[in-house]
This record gives sequence, structure tokens and C-alpha cells, in this order.
Amino acid sequence: MKRMILVLTVSAMMLVTILTGVALGDIGEPDGGHKGGEDEPGTPKCEWYGPYEERPYDPWWEYWCWWPGWGWEYVFWAYD
Repeated sequence: MKRMILVLTVSAMMLVTILTGVALGDIGEPDGGHKGGEDEPGTPKCEWYGPYEERPYDPWWEYWCWWPGWGWEYVFWAYD
């Protein structure tokens, strides 16, 4: 009985490994990590935005980047 459980467990692990390899493709392939047909992001356009004033004595600025084809990325903020 113990051998049967061991054989089934190892078989299940091998099956998962094989299916994962097929789903991911060749890891050495240049396009192996892409999701579908998405392109790589272009050169980001980054800029300071602000000043934001929640209280009049400590305004702050935020630095954001726009990646064409991917969207916005918040980078950091700084007090004025």
C-alpha cells in the first residue's frame, strides 16, 4: 500500500512538471516570458506632479512614469 501511494505521488508530480513545462514553453526562448502577444514597454516618460497640499505647511511632489503600452507607475514623492 505504501508503494502504491509513493508511485501515485511521484506520478502526479511528474505529470505536473510536464504540464508546466508545456505551458511555459522554452525558458531559453527570447519570448518565453511574455504574456500573449504583448509588446515590451517603450521608453518611459517621467515627470514631477504637484504640489499637492493637504496642509499648507508641507506641500509635496510626486514622481510618476508613463510606460507606453503598460500604464502608469508611481515612483516616489518628496516634500517641497
